Amino acid sequence: MSLMVLKRFKNELIILIAIIFTISAFLYKISAKNFVNNQKSEIISSITEINQVKELKKLWKSKSISKKANIFKTLVSKDKIKNFKKKSGKLIVSYQNLNIKELNKITKNIMNNPFQIEKLEIDKTAKENYSMELICKW
Repeated sequence: MSLMVLKRFKNELIILIAIIFTISAFLYKISAKNFVNNQKSEIISSITEINQVKELKKLWKSKSISKKANIFKTLVSKDKIKNFKKKSGKLIVSYQNLNIKELNKITKNIMNNPFQIEKLEIDKTAKENYSMELICKW
């Protein structure tokens, strides 16, 4: 009897299977489109991040920063500079017998330039005298 019913409703079953297949294909299409849009937005955000890093790298690897590091020789008199070494992208400076005005001038210059400070040590040696050790890179 069930075989007879299947033969009787053969066309309806074919249409039902075709509708189920169509709905599943439509849902697959929607999910695939959402996946592609999500991947596209992730790629766009990655590209913008890469461009931002590229611009920051241009700023930080600028040739003029190396020239700005030489100003630490001229901020105070030469007898107050204990040590000055400038190697590829790294600066090591030691000062001694600085007064408050000179100390402020040096720290202001450090903060206004794109240097990455590795070590900044300020010691009070006398009432108005300070010693300073600075290691920074760019």
